[in-house]
Amino acid sequence: MITTVVVAWVALALLLVALPLAAWWLGGRRFWGRLTPRAEPDLYRELVRRHSLSPGEAATVEGAVTWGRELTDPRLRAAVVDWARSGQALARERSARHPRAARVAWVLLGLIGALAVAALVRDVLDEGWVVLWDLPFWWLVWLVPATLMARGPRRAIERNSGPVDAP
Repeated sequence: MITTVVVAWVALALLLVALPLAAWWLGGRRFWGRLTPRAEPDLYRELVRRHSLSPGEAATVEGAVTWGRELTDPRLRAAVVDWARSGQALARERSARHPRAARVAWVLLGLIGALAVAALVRDVLDEGWVVLWDLPFWWLVWLVPATLMARGPRRAIERNSGPVDAP
């Protein structure tokens, strides 16, 4: 009984005293001072401030950039074009900083595609295939929205750069 109480008090002392002291000591090490700040700007905050967007307008503009929609308000159209171009420039800078990442992503995408085709061939040869619940179906479920989102900024620039079409 007494050992249980002593163990509890020691554990409490460690949690209340030793853990904060260890955190304070670790936080004071020079390692944390060498960390570089984020290399990328906060694009969302910068563009909301630049175009004086309300939260609802910011959501509308972000959705138009993501899915490539056309807006009718000239102020929001300018924000869409600026947002999409800034995002594309940021993506180009990021890919220039990490040139090998795109190649690795394409190799992984190719491997996943090969696995999907192999699963489909296996199911056809087994004659007990249900495509909807196998890998090719889920491949398409994730690939179609990702493709639409990737084309969104380009389509947003095309649709919002010119004059507003008459309804």
